[in-house]
Amino acid sequence: MADAGIGATTGERPPSIVQVLAHRPDFRNLWLGTLATQSGQWVLQVAIGWLMLDLTDSAFWVGLTGFAGGMPMLLLAIPAGVATDRFDRRSVLRTCQLGLSVLGLALATAVLLDIVTPWQLLLGAACNGSLMTINNTARQTMIPATVPRQEIASAIAYNTAGQSATRLVGPSLAGFSIAAVGGAGAFGLQAVCLALALLLTLQLPSESDNATTQRRRAPGALEGVRAVRQDRLLRDLILLAGIPTFAVFPYMQLLPVYARDILAIGPQGLGLLLASSGCGAVIGALLVGRTSPSRQAGRTLFAATIAYCLLVLGFAYAKSVWLSAPLLVFAGITGSAYLSLNNAILQMHVTDELRGRVVGVSMLTWGLMPLGALPMGFLAEHVGAPAAIASGVLLAIGLTISLSFGSPLLAARLPNEQV
Repeated sequence: MADAGIGATTGERPPSIVQVLAHRPDFRNLWLGTLATQSGQWVLQVAIGWLMLDLTDSAFWVGLTGFAGGMPMLLLAIPAGVATDRFDRRSVLRTCQLGLSVLGLALATAVLLDIVTPWQLLLGAACNGSLMTINNTARQTMIPATVPRQEIASAIAYNTAGQSATRLVGPSLAGFSIAAVGGAGAFGLQAVCLALALLLTLQLPSESDNATTQRRRAPGALEGVRAVRQDRLLRDLILLAGIPTFAVFPYMQLLPVYARDILAIGPQGLGLLLASSGCGAVIGALLVGRTSPSRQAGRTLFAATIAYCLLVLGFAYAKSVWLSAPLLVFAGITGSAYLSLNNAILQMHVTDELRGRVVGVSMLTWGLMPLGALPMGFLAEHVGAPAAIASGVLLAIGLTISLSFGSPLLAARLPNEQV
């Protein structure tokens, strides 16, 4: 655990991202590894989506790619949480990064040999989703050990900012590499990013045998599920996280359709759309990191969710890139602020013995994205992308309002020690 020194105490403003990165070397290495990993992830996602559209000329197949890539989150999130509690988290992370780098090289080879097929892209998306499920769970659970407790909320927000910042780099690099050297170059770039992340992970200290042993002595694999079921705060946080993940977030899988068919801006323009969303997400996470704990965090979560939905609805019907890009920026701000705050409250609310398993349950919400991507892709194929996205947005708004009426804990003021 990092020592005390720059953490915010009661009444003080939390440390800036520069202060945390300068004074917390373990968090810095973890954060830089996150940047490398997520940059490679965005490169791979953009390349797979664009190649799938090029091979099939079908919005449904693009949505199916999102389904294949996200479904492992639903199937493996709980086992991933158990693994990060049972084994040394650095070793788990290192294994995932090696596998992801090999996957990028395999896809690059298939493209170079001109043998790539839609089914191979779906398999690649599924393998990537499986490894990223374990990778992301391990990264989330490692954050609290790299900073003092009073800096955990800021560190989580800054980690989210780092992940979001990769949208400014990864998609643009993918778009330019696809335009310049084709999909093989994009997949090769992803492999390089993951190799760099692996080197940074090797700089992190291994966990003590005592810490791993204590977690192994904790109750069984389903204890995370039981903890969430019995704790109203955790349960409502996860429900609130799951609503937009299922009904709204899958719109990202349709951005290739907007870039090519609606806005007519090509692969570079696709990178611009993703970068706009990433820019907003960085701003939103940094704002959360520098904001003192709020006693009205629950209300903030609900408000940010509704605002995010409305901004995505505006983007769905925008016909100009000059309107689409700013809407994605503001959607990124609200979406990132909401997710950062949600994750910070959850992490502050659990013990390290159960952290992996509870985070694994929380990661299940991301597994809802493929379940939403499939019907959204189907609707886009038959009624158009704008109407498909609007349907998801309206569903999310309705469910969020319903949850707010039935959730007095999240709608009420939260005490400082929980935030």
